[in-house]
Amino acid sequence: MIFEKIPMHMYENFHKMFSGSNPNTFNICKNCGGACEHNKIGTLLPGEKEYMAKKMGMSVSEFELRYLDILKMDDGTLVHVLKLGELCPFLNKETEACECGDFKPITCKIYPVIFMVEAGKVHFTIDDWCQLSRKKACRNYFESAIPLLSRLPIPTEWFSHVVRYDDLYFDYKQLKKCRQGKSPYAVFTLAELLSLQRDCVETYQVEMDKIEAFDIEGKLEMYKIKTTGSGIDYTQEIEEPTI
Repeated sequence: MIFEKIPMHMYENFHKMFSGSNPNTFNICKNCGGACEHNKIGTLLPGEKEYMAKKMGMSVSEFELRYLDILKMDDGTLVHVLKLGELCPFLNKETEACECGDFKPITCKIYPVIFMVEAGKVHFTIDDWCQLSRKKACRNYFESAIPLLSRLPIPTEWFSHVVRYDDLYFDYKQLKKCRQGKSPYAVFTLAELLSLQRDCVETYQVEMDKIEAFDIEGKLEMYKIKTTGSGIDYTQEIEEPTI
């Protein structure tokens, strides 16, 4: 199956209307340390690699080599994902800045908006696991992205493929070993990827900055991540009620 590419002007319009971050979200994400990115897979929408390559002033082939891998689904459908590795390929290791902040992959930009497919229909909601969902202002802000996302002509079949791995966690060290012998723009089968799934991800330690409550080591144990999405231990209560 080959998905029809979403026109570039639709990507441009989406990014103009939704920035993905603002002063309300920045400090929360900073204190969290980007835990949503650990052991996860980032996926590009149909036609998004062409749009991003153009924004970065490079050819699509160069963009693929530098930033992407491919997932080959059971039916042969190819889905483009961010290069499978421990760090996001767009993270500048020297400055720790995102190299595509204004036009980053939409599935990354909209998080904590998540999706599910039921009876052939796509449903969007907010992931309560994310610390952003616990601030009413932030939650409302990301909910405003849902109608914008719904206007993009994304095939239901694309969502059906992505939901098979999008909420799971993977062993990056094993992925690195699995990459051996593959080309830089590597092809991984879905079965190959799922075999590297992690049942549980260790607790992350977040360095204390402006958070007042801390232990004797100066760190705060914020949460334990499990693939089921349950069993997460929060140290903070919801600060504002959500509807």
